[in-house]
Amino acid sequence: MAKGLDVGTMNILSAQQDGNDTVFVQQRNSFVEIEYSDMAEQMLSRSEVLHIRKDDKVYVVGDDALNFANIFNKETRRPMKHGILSNDEKSAIPMMKLIIEQVVGEPAYPDEKLYFSSPADPIDSDLSTLYHQKTIESFLDDMGYDSEPINEGMSVIYSELADNNFTGLGISFGAGMTNVCLSYYAVPVMKFSVARGGDWVDEQAARATGTPVDKVTSIKEDDFELDFTTDVGGVEGALSIYYENLLDYVIDNIVQEVDEEDVEEGLDVPVVVTGGTSSPRGFEALFRDHLADANIPFSISGVTHANEPLYSVARGGLVAARSDEDIDHDADEKEVEAAAANE
Repeated sequence: MAKGLDVGTMNILSAQQDGNDTVFVQQRNSFVEIEYSDMAEQMLSRSEVLHIRKDDKVYVVGDDALNFANIFNKETRRPMKHGILSNDEKSAIPMMKLIIEQVVGEPAYPDEKLYFSSPADPIDSDLSTLYHQKTIESFLDDMGYDSEPINEGMSVIYSELADNNFTGLGISFGAGMTNVCLSYYAVPVMKFSVARGGDWVDEQAARATGTPVDKVTSIKEDDFELDFTTDVGGVEGALSIYYENLLDYVIDNIVQEVDEEDVEEGLDVPVVVTGGTSSPRGFEALFRDHLADANIPFSISGVTHANEPLYSVARGGLVAARSDEDIDHDADEKEVEAAAANE
C-alpha cells in the first residue's frame, strides 16, 4: 500500500490503489463560520457535515462550506492562499489538519509511504514554500505516515507521461499557483511556479463585474466553457478574458525560464496540462493556440489535456510512493538474502 496526496488551494485529494483501480478521496479546502446552537450542531452531526466547534462558533469544513456560504451570504475562508498555508488566516493549521485527516485516513500500517504535492517557489513573488512543506510533512508524520514532498509539476509528469519515459513538459493549473516542470527521463530539467491560478482569475472577474468571488467560482465550476461566445459584460465573459490572460502569462514565463536555464534546443517533448483550473471545456484548444504563437526554443510534439485533470497530481504522488515502496521492499529482500548467505 502507498498513497498520493494533492494539497491544493481549492481541493485536497488523496489517491490509493485498490486492486486494479485507483480510489480518490476529495474535500474542498475551505471553511465557513456560523453561529453555534445546540440544534445547529445536532443537525450538522446528524447530516454528517464535517465541522468543528470552537467556543460559540461552528466551522463547517470541506465540500459543504461553499453551500453554507451561499445560503448565509458569507464568503468562505481558505486555509491556503497562493498555493501555500495562508499567514492571514489564524485558523489555517487546525482546518488543514482536519481536512487532511479526513482525506487520507489512518495509515494501513506504520510508516506507510505517502508522497504529497509541494509547489516550487514562485518566480514572480517572494513567497517561500518551505514552511508550508514542512508543516504538511509534520501533520502526516504525526499520523504515522512516512511522508515525502514531491514537486507538483513533477507529479504531473509521473501521472501523465509514463508512456513517454517520464519526459515532457507538465503544467498544473491550480487555484493558488500554476506549477511547471520540464523533465527528461524522470529527471527535472526545469521547475518553477507562478503565483497565479484559478483564484486570480476568479478575483479579477469578480472585481471587474462587481460579483462576489464565491459566486464567480460557482459559475466557473458550473458548466463554464471557454468558447468566447458569451456576453463580455457578464461573469462568463470576464472569466474568458482573464483565463486568456493567465495562459499568456504562464507561457511568457516558460519562455523566459527556458532561456535562463539554457535548455537544449534539440529537445522534442510532449506537453500535458492538468489541474482543476484547466477543467473548463475549450481550455486545451485555447492553450494549444497560445503555445503555438510562443517562441519556445525546443520542439513540442503535441499538447494533451489530462483525462481527469483534478486527479493528476494525487495520482502522480501515488506513482512516486509506490515506486519508492517497491525500492525499499527490494532493498529489504537483498538484506535478508545477504544475511542468510553469511550464516
